[in-house]
Amino acid sequence: MPGELDTVAAQARNLREEFRTFVREHKGRPLESEALGDLAPLNRLLARDEGFFQLDVDFDFAKKPNGPALQLRRVRRWRSPDSLLPIGEALARLLSEEDFSDIKACEGPACTLMFVDHTRGRVRRWCSMALCGNRAKQTAHRNRFKKIQDTTDA
Repeated sequence: MPGELDTVAAQARNLREEFRTFVREHKGRPLESEALGDLAPLNRLLARDEGFFQLDVDFDFAKKPNGPALQLRRVRRWRSPDSLLPIGEALARLLSEEDFSDIKACEGPACTLMFVDHTRGRVRRWCSMALCGNRAKQTAHRNRFKKIQDTTDA
């Protein structure tokens, strides 16, 4: 129907913003069970899932010569645009599988992205070294160069 995809897109944006707010409030420290109340919209979304499991042929069975040639596969029915939000499952996996102490916000001044820091020393600062990290290093270099020029001009 006309407008259904617009409605789903608006729902996805709302979910993204609610989740972004949740992450900003809880990032950098372990997630407590009291936070579950803040996740009611995500749980409502997950309850609408029309997924089920099904046995299927495992085409990787050559790697498991003594194992079964079958695999358990998740299947999802797409009956309505409301079910086009599998992002909810990805958000739930993040919440249940990652340590919230490792979630950080990118230090790029114009960047709104967050990431899970899996580096050894947990010292990652940017969502992407190629984008935000490079821009920050260019800005720092320009500022250093400008300081040097200002002192030589004086």
